[in-house]
Amino acid sequence: MKKVTTILTAIVLLFSASAFAAKGDTVTEQVKGAFEKDFVKAKNVTWQKNGDFYFASFVMNEMTVNAAYDDNGQLVGTSRKIALAQVPLSVSLALTEKYSQYTIPDQVTELTYDGETKYQVFVSNEKKTLQLRIRANGDITVEKKIKKK
Repeated sequence: MKKVTTILTAIVLLFSASAFAAKGDTVTEQVKGAFEKDFVKAKNVTWQKNGDFYFASFVMNEMTVNAAYDDNGQLVGTSRKIALAQVPLSVSLALTEKYSQYTIPDQVTELTYDGETKYQVFVSNEKKTLQLRIRANGDITVEKKIKKK
């Protein structure tokens, strides 16, 4: 579980920092070949290596996507920002029902790993900000609480 959390954190951080990635980062032929097979229509690909993982940031269907690969060229996970209106209805309903007293942003981060898609969103009110992880069926987990000063 700790490894998955590390991977997810790295994917989210990569998504935030993808605009600063250098095009000259080293990637193995095995990882590059797997990526090119998985994402045939990817454009503007940049690579970063962080620990045991390779992270690709690219544009596909006019949307920025991030993908994480292990040293063997196995796709570990992907992330992308999407509009709140694009999440499954169960996610949208659970979020608006349980957090109606919070400000809900127009965009969420869609994370796919271990064969499952989850959504990360930060909601806030005047006292705190909550980092939420929402499963496609609408189950919500509060991952972090940040008190405002």
